[in-house]
Amino acid sequence: MGRRTLSLAAAGLLVLGSAVPAFAAEGDAGKVMIMKHACTEEPVKDQADFDAIVAKAEGDEITALALTVLACPTIVLTADGDAQTDGVKNAPVDFEFTVTDSGGFKQTLADAEFVSVKLCETDIDRDANGDGNKTDDVCLDISHYMFSDLAIGEITVVETSPPNGWKFGTLLLTPKALQAEGSDDAATGADFNAASSKATLDLSGDADNDAMLHIYNFEKSPATDTVDTSATTSPAYLRAV
Repeated sequence: MGRRTLSLAAAGLLVLGSAVPAFAAEGDAGKVMIMKHACTEEPVKDQADFDAIVAKAEGDEITALALTVLACPTIVLTADGDAQTDGVKNAPVDFEFTVTDSGGFKQTLADAEFVSVKLCETDIDRDANGDGNKTDDVCLDISHYMFSDLAIGEITVVETSPPNGWKFGTLLLTPKALQAEGSDDAATGADFNAASSKATLDLSGDADNDAMLHIYNFEKSPATDTVDTSATTSPAYLRAV
């Protein structure tokens, strides 16, 4: 399968969901989407640092997601940098994932589709930057990679090559309120082991046979190159879903 960039409209439906109930037909293949983040805007070195950012949302999952994206903007592959949106984002960098389905079929980022899209305050009805307004010009880049044609069942995702100076940190799921009707990514039982840079989930648990994984890189000590913290674009503040 070749890699391609989807339109913003199509990608938006994937990320935000739609009014159409999300129930896959029997035999439909599964999909796993990976949105990659690097925590360049706050000193996040471990799970406790990350949890402190989430805690600022006081239990609002959508706000928590936005706050973590502000602290950890998206990163995409160098080859996809020109297709990325103008939302808040990190500079492009090289990294790699391997996704293995229950039948043993393996895919890498070369097999995935690149989805270029951004999300604004008006899309999630939140004042992400705390200025008292909800506008369509305060946006986060939420570009991501979509792995398709996966056998329904257990899926293993391994970050085989994080950016230099960075490590697998943590995993979040898109809040259910932002998923398509009938979809429940949490029902996949998604879990992770940061030490082994691995996430696992079971697509058979979700009615639409797909899930979005937000995978965050924390800074190693000392950090080296590749994620250029000076190149982060931040005209707006919001979080990735």
